[in-house]
Amino acid sequence: MQRVFIAIDISEEARAAAEQYEEALRRAFAEVRVGWEKPEKLHLTLKFLGKTDDDQLERVKRAVGSAAASGNVLTLQLAGTGVFPSARSPRILWLGLRESGDALKELANRMETECETIGFPKENRPFSPHLTIGRVREPHRSRELAEKHAASKFGPVAFVVNEVVVYKSELRPTGSIYSKLAAFPLMAV
Repeated sequence: MQRVFIAIDISEEARAAAEQYEEALRRAFAEVRVGWEKPEKLHLTLKFLGKTDDDQLERVKRAVGSAAASGNVLTLQLAGTGVFPSARSPRILWLGLRESGDALKELANRMETECETIGFPKENRPFSPHLTIGRVREPHRSRELAEKHAASKFGPVAFVVNEVVVYKSELRPTGSIYSKLAAFPLMAV
């Protein structure tokens, strides 16, 4: 069994901008316990599948390939900040992703539909494109950080997405490690 998710990677320029922003927050709030995400791990999750056996993984790869083949190359912007569930009760600090149309949402919906046909339950929450930059460890001590982050301006940093990736996530005491299992190109416009 492998822990699997489907994602989109961001550009190196977007990664560097996110890293710089995250580092400034980390320095300003050094006393607050936050699990800061490593810049090399930043990605947009399209679908988290969880524990997946080898037979399922092959079906996942075919499903992702099919969904990606019907999608076009995307131009996205890393822009905006936010907190889940709220700045008053922070758990996740994130940076937003936006685009001028609905192609990203349509791609995420195709992934949901394809994965549902092979036995993975559909997500109940609406698709909310974001990059998690930090997981708050002590919400009761993190309100000021969350409010500062939510009120901050970030971006936009534009980048092109030309593939969808199937990742494996290995949980370790020092944090998770992501390994690319397969990548599927989006069609050029």
